[in-house]
Amino acid sequence: MKWCMVLLLAMGAVAQSQPARRVFVVNKAGDSVAIINAASLRVEKTIPVGRNPHELAVAPNGSRLYVPNVAGNSISVIDPRTGAETKKISHSDFNSPHGVAFTPDSRRALVTSEGSSKIFVIDAVADQVLKVIDTDQGGTHMAAVNKAGTRAYFTNRQANTVSIMDLDNYRIVANVAVGRGAEGFALSPNEKEVWVGNRTDATISIIDVDRREVAATIPAKTNPIRLAFTPDGKYVLAPDGASGAVDVYEVSGRKRIQTIAVGSNPGGVVVAPDGMHAYVACQSSGEIQVIDTQTWKVSGKIAVGASPDGITFQ
Repeated sequence: MKWCMVLLLAMGAVAQSQPARRVFVVNKAGDSVAIINAASLRVEKTIPVGRNPHELAVAPNGSRLYVPNVAGNSISVIDPRTGAETKKISHSDFNSPHGVAFTPDSRRALVTSEGSSKIFVIDAVADQVLKVIDTDQGGTHMAAVNKAGTRAYFTNRQANTVSIMDLDNYRIVANVAVGRGAEGFALSPNEKEVWVGNRTDATISIIDVDRREVAATIPAKTNPIRLAFTPDGKYVLAPDGASGAVDVYEVSGRKRIQTIAVGSNPGGVVVAPDGMHAYVACQSSGEIQVIDTQTWKVSGKIAVGASPDGITFQ
């Protein structure tokens, strides 16, 4: 009995010493990033960044947060532990830097430049630009990297394509034609599919990763602006910017099964690693709405800042 009590006390001490998970969200019109405690659903800190940030990403090792500032033509580097901006990365070719994704080893980051249709490879240890690659695809917008760090994906919303890049040599190996206005997208947890929201067509393209071609196109509602898989790969959440709702798609059946009313003009979405909750940035209402993924109902709301959008979880 004594040993049981000691073990329980030790487990409790470890649990209490572990910091709460956090949600990071950019406030586009507020030129800032809000840090939310995922347990208390309270904003712990708001950090000033550059002008008009749209997206953000945390390095897998937790060492830094990158925030591309679209109107500021810079990338704010934030220390997630202190919540302080430590540097702004600049480059003469930056023209509306937008999407960002880290490699799994946290040593590199890929940043898109929508205005110049370029990809910037960032040394995420020195916080310096290593390489610039032309995509030759208009409106290069969002970025994602696979778990092995060997392949990256980018949406091109003017060219209506998804670019696939080999990260061993930074060569674009395919530009897959999808629907019009391709913008938000997500790589499935098993990395066999990429789901792409086509805002102009109001459809979702499903890319077969191995074949590098569209396997199916399914109808969306009005404006599927961002997408996120649940960690088990069973569902995709797609905020619809025009309808003020989040649509839930069953992956196996490739069909919409739920529509959840949220705040006005929803955009960024992220699902917690345990899959229990999703967090949706509602731009016009200035809040994050929390969705319980067991009931598909809104379970909480967090006021953040002006026009919240890009969102991530640590």
